[in-house]
Amino acid sequence: MDKDEQLHKELDLIQTVVTRMSQNSFKVKAWLIGVLGAMLAFTKDELFANGDSLGEVLMMNGFLLLPILCFWYLDAFFLSTEKLYRELYKWVIKHRPITNAYQYDLNTFSRSVNGAPAENLKQPQNGKWRVMFSQTLWPFYLVPLLLVAGLIVYNLAKVLP
Repeated sequence: MDKDEQLHKELDLIQTVVTRMSQNSFKVKAWLIGVLGAMLAFTKDELFANGDSLGEVLMMNGFLLLPILCFWYLDAFFLSTEKLYRELYKWVIKHRPITNAYQYDLNTFSRSVNGAPAENLKQPQNGKWRVMFSQTLWPFYLVPLLLVAGLIVYNLAKVLP
């Protein structure tokens, strides 16, 4: 197998991981919509308070926040992992002509070439928390959060004197 073919196979391997992370992110969004829809459909009577106690209102309505926050974190995890592998892709393009170190290695994200200082592929802007509040994710998750917050305020207004 010649050097160009090895490079293309390695890049295809990395691209497969990037594609899988992107698909996972899309599926997380679809699952969130499905789970929230099911929760609203099956618990609609309990979600709208009819003189219940304050604790019951907060617990039932706050229960809707759990899947939103969990799926939001999962989505950020998949997108930050995708960005990490994009950095790995760039590293391979840049360094493969001069070294075969780390060939087909998808686990090492701190790399050193020919004794140079180690290059960290984990960029601060690609961390989970930064991705979580990126301009592509927070608007998507803000809508269900605002709806749940509105539901909590509505029910609190009915319960509190």
